[in-house]
Amino acid sequence: MIDIEKQIAFWRDSAKEDWDVARQLVDNGRTRHGLFFAHLSLEKILKAIVCKQSQDLAPRLHNLSRLAELAALTLDAGEMEFLAEITGINPKVS
Repeated sequence: MIDIEKQIAFWRDSAKEDWDVARQLVDNGRTRHGLFFAHLSLEKILKAIVCKQSQDLAPRLHNLSRLAELAALTLDAGEMEFLAEITGINPKVS
């Protein structure tokens, strides 16, 4: 049986670590690398929400807009555009 609370904690805690790294990288002028970790952090927090909503494992995808949809978040057009733009930073994500 899947321990959903453990999954949520894993994604949440990992997202916090990655956000801290993103901020450090940007503060040190490593913006491109910082943006990668910012994307990773957003992806992980969205996966935590998906786990909570679905009571199942998060899917293996990296598209932030799609994860937000799976998380059943109510986002406005600007927020969805932001997620799409951040997703587009990594050319291997679709």
